[in-house]
Amino acid sequence: MVTLVVALVSTPIGTTAILAVFSSDSLSGQVELSNQTATEAWLDETMARQLEEYHVPGAAVVVVSDGEAVLTKGYGYADLASQQPVDADETVFSIGSTGKLVTWTAVMQGVEDGRLELDRDINDYLTDSTVSVPDTYPEPVTLEHLGTHSAGFEDIFSGMVADDSNEKRPMENILADHQPARVRPPGQFVSYSNYGTALAGHVLAEQSEESFTGFVDNRIFTPLAMDDTTYAQPLPPRLESRRAIGYTYQNGEYQAHDPVVWTLPPEGGSLRTTATDMGQFMLAHLNGGSYGSERILEAETVREMHRRHFTKSEEVPELNGMAYGFIEMDRNDERIVGHWGDTPRFKSLLALYPEHDTGLFVVYNSPGGALARFELLQAFTDRYYPQSDTPVVEPPTGATERARELTGDYRSLTISESSWERVLGVMTRTYTVGVTDEGYLTTSSLGEETRRWVERRPGVYEEIGGSDMLVFQFGENGRATHMFRHSFGPATYERVPWYESLTVLQSVLGAGVVAFLSVLLLWLGGPVWRRWRASDVPSDRERSARWLLGVVSLLWLTVLVIFLFAWINFNAEAASPSIALRTGKVLRYLALAGTIGAVVATGFAWHEDYWSRPARLHYSIVTALALLFAWQLSLLGVLPL
Repeated sequence: MVTLVVALVSTPIGTTAILAVFSSDSLSGQVELSNQTATEAWLDETMARQLEEYHVPGAAVVVVSDGEAVLTKGYGYADLASQQPVDADETVFSIGSTGKLVTWTAVMQGVEDGRLELDRDINDYLTDSTVSVPDTYPEPVTLEHLGTHSAGFEDIFSGMVADDSNEKRPMENILADHQPARVRPPGQFVSYSNYGTALAGHVLAEQSEESFTGFVDNRIFTPLAMDDTTYAQPLPPRLESRRAIGYTYQNGEYQAHDPVVWTLPPEGGSLRTTATDMGQFMLAHLNGGSYGSERILEAETVREMHRRHFTKSEEVPELNGMAYGFIEMDRNDERIVGHWGDTPRFKSLLALYPEHDTGLFVVYNSPGGALARFELLQAFTDRYYPQSDTPVVEPPTGATERARELTGDYRSLTISESSWERVLGVMTRTYTVGVTDEGYLTTSSLGEETRRWVERRPGVYEEIGGSDMLVFQFGENGRATHMFRHSFGPATYERVPWYESLTVLQSVLGAGVVAFLSVLLLWLGGPVWRRWRASDVPSDRERSARWLLGVVSLLWLTVLVIFLFAWINFNAEAASPSIALRTGKVLRYLALAGTIGAVVATGFAWHEDYWSRPARLHYSIVTALALLFAWQLSLLGVLPL
């Protein structure tokens, strides 16, 4: 029986998969894995490269095998200012949503003892709570939906963070005050939901005689001897002195940041732990729910959590879907279930190879870990469970024509539908699909390099030079409607109409900015021009029309800048909206009202022959662009209509 756990702080890596097949390759992998010297040498080399390449200050690694720690080691620094090194046993990291696995383990404990049922309407458990799920659709939301991220909620971030720990409120109040809308029937598509996990934790607490954190402390952390794991904010003094600092790397220097204050413990963001503690958590899952003499789950319950609960494509069963709370992360035809977590500065990943009793945990204290963790996962899988299949490299006959039918923008369903937070999803969770003359598919997204894909079979594409896969779903008319990524199980990407594409969005906003600036230049320079040309003094109506469009232009530019900075400072604005953002929310409607007024003024300009014909054309074009500008901002959620 072999088990591996790795916890790091810096590394870019691909994602991997596991099969329920015990091959000779996997046997040789297990032998290698138990060789502590070889494993340590490989990780030493890998981590040294990653810390430098991805600008991550520190990392921790824990390897366990046959129920005991084989390797526990720290890399780099937890605190650069004091030169405090990372210690896998001692250094406390924020692990983000990887902590959700604790929540789902606790929920399954509630199922085991009979207080919860996965297929029951969760409103049945909330009769004494101010939180309830609206009956937007006939089908009720169940714990099964919450655990597979298929409940159909929109994505919202407000309510998840606070400015400081003194502003935290009861979980019930936050869930009631910041409830996302139900935007699709449950069980239809996977769409990652932080709120859904927090709601599941609240359901558990409502059916218990203790708080969620108290339940987890008593039922998971204590029996697993996870003594350095806590949801407490701020950290207790004994842990605060060992806290890893979160960093960003800018202009050749590392910048330290204060910890984020998270408000919903079940969501996982507030969980702080050590690599060693997470190793004990994984050992329990890999050993049928037991750790030493303690048991947190029955073996059958563990198997139930690790099996697939949601299949995203019946036609492509090898596509990763969702286990219960666990994300399928299969690579190299190996079955892998786990989770990853993101906070602004910390990136983590936990991966279990159930068929090999192996696990990998990584955590980083810098954004560079976002790529590093998946690279490490792929490298680990390639090393110990290599794939012998020869990858497809040449597109088959007719691939170009089929690929052209797939081109367009595909946007994640994990997006807000009702607030300005939608801009985050539109800009960062949209993939533009293109095609080359040779028939390769291409994808591009903000912050990612363009990737190429080759057709494996119609609607299924394999990454060139990588391990990922794209799968397309088609409607009754044979047109692609949705896209799935093999390496990103908890997401569905919906094809958007052409007018919502990033190309149209950027073109309209860019043209609008140029047009508004031209109005402001004419607005300011008009008097000088008329004096130089000795032109007639404009009438009051002409002057009013020009002033109106000038004010509209200034307002739209101001709104754009305000929401751009809100996006850049997203976490702070989600925790506590700034005066600028609150002002922007008022100005957007003033700008819209002014734009409507400019449309009326345009009619007067042509009817009464204001100015010269070129001036009237300019006025009309800018007004039209202001309307298009408002329309695109409404699609971004900046201007709810």
